[in-house]
Amino acid sequence: MNIFSKTVIIIDIFCFKYYYIQSEMFASVKILKHYKTKMRGNNMGFDFLRSATASSTAFRVVCGEMIIDELWNVHSEVLIACVREGAMTIEMATSAHKLNKGDIYFISPNQKYKIDNFGNAVVEVVLLNLSNPNAVTQEYIPQNLIRGLSTGNCTHFAKVSPSNKSYGRLLECINMIIEGETEKPEYFQLLIHGKLYELFYIMFSEEYISILNVETQGKKYRALRRITEYINENFCDNITLDTIAQATDLSRYYISHLFKELMNTTFVNYLNELRLNRAAMLLTTTDTPVIEIAGLSGFNNISNFNRAFKMYFDTTPSKYRKSERQAF
Repeated sequence: MNIFSKTVIIIDIFCFKYYYIQSEMFASVKILKHYKTKMRGNNMGFDFLRSATASSTAFRVVCGEMIIDELWNVHSEVLIACVREGAMTIEMATSAHKLNKGDIYFISPNQKYKIDNFGNAVVEVVLLNLSNPNAVTQEYIPQNLIRGLSTGNCTHFAKVSPSNKSYGRLLECINMIIEGETEKPEYFQLLIHGKLYELFYIMFSEEYISILNVETQGKKYRALRRITEYINENFCDNITLDTIAQATDLSRYYISHLFKELMNTTFVNYLNELRLNRAAMLLTTTDTPVIEIAGLSGFNNISNFNRAFKMYFDTTPSKYRKSERQAF
């Protein structure tokens, strides 16, 4: 369950300057050789194996194949991927989507999902990080689109199959981005930029993805921020939907709806993830007895704590402490 932050080097083709950046601090595209996403409360990160060659575009590009496991995944980047071989199912909070060889799919930021790789799928992925909208060339991408994509205020999932309109053009964009970064022909940076812009033009113009009503969604995200800030400050206490409703002046039903719609989880799951990750930290860094750690993490019943910990980490608190300390 460790979070890894990888430092990469990129070249801005407009300014021709080198920057060392952290993986979520610049608008970037990554085609991942390997990645594994793990959710830790409200923190998230990627563990991936970088290719031998770093990107030379204002978009950060690394080519390769996605690692598929049965963990729940979540990431702050826009994801576009192509199933090269096999078949799989993506399970989201309110829906499931079967994908076959050749299918292209889109997942917006901060969507919680997991993959059932029943058909030994092989997948190549493009991740677009828009966490800093000002870093993207504004002449080419309208700010309403950047904001909509970066906040997840857009279509959450889209699938384009070989029989769908403009599929061939989308596939060509993905293939040429990968080919350009792999072979690096002269002026390949311009090729990659052009194909990325074309890819999103097709996705929007063919209405595979769209931006939702900004004013309505903006109010929802502001309300969600108030809710999560309160929970993050008080998750070790005995808080319920009713206490949060009273603190935020929102109804308990609206709070539950926001968690489901905007975070693809429930209030209870969100709260437990915060508590369990605090417990994991205390188990690793202190000698405090397990029963006390349960209380310090917001659990008032040791049996409930042990059961929840085992379900989340697939091991007991005592075994987790032992294995983590042996790792160091």
